[in-house]
Amino acid sequence: MKLSELEAGEVVTVSAIGNSDMTQTIKRKLLSMGITPKSKITLIRRAPLGSGLEIEVRGSRLCVRSELADAIEVTK
Repeated sequence: MKLSELEAGEVVTVSAIGNSDMTQTIKRKLLSMGITPKSKITLIRRAPLGSGLEIEVRGSRLCVRSELADAIEVTK
C-alpha cells in the first residue's frame, strides 16, 4: 500500500522508500526528514485540491507532495 492511499487518521509503518526513477537526492531528503523504514506515520489531512498530504513522523508534522507519497510503501 502507498502512503498516498491512506485516509486521515490512519497510522502506518514505512516498509520501503523510493522507486527506480527516484533520485538519490530525494531519497536522502526523505531520510533526513525522519521518513525511514519501520518509522510510524500518521496521516493528518490532505490538501484541499489533493496536491499534498500533511503527515506526522516522530513527533514532527511535514507536508509531502502526492507524487512523493506515491513512492513510499507502508503497511498497517
